[in-house]
Amino acid sequence: QDSRTMKKIVRVDDNIVAAFAGLTADARVLINQARVQAQSYRLTFEDAPSVEYVAKWIAQLQQKYTQMGGVRPYGVTSLIAGFDQDGTPNLFQTDPSGVLSAWKA
Repeated sequence: QDSRTMKKIVRVDDNIVAAFAGLTADARVLINQARVQAQSYRLTFEDAPSVEYVAKWIAQLQQKYTQMGGVRPYGVTSLIAGFDQDGTPNLFQTDPSGVLSAWKA
């Protein structure tokens, strides 16, 4: 893949990755904010964030922008996957409306 292009599968944290479809610029903003939130979680609780926590945080942010007046909603659907501390695999899907769905991984 060309190094100048945006990758569609990115690492959010040590144990969490995200894949997205939609507007690449919106995805880049969401992923960067999710990375900052994961770092903030690590500093606050001295533990890695769970996959569910990051997925809920992304979905909540997408839902907030859907409901807010004067701003455009995020045009991104994402899959957030990873392993929790006990090794359990998790897979979540978020929609631009902020709907969060859990899937068996």
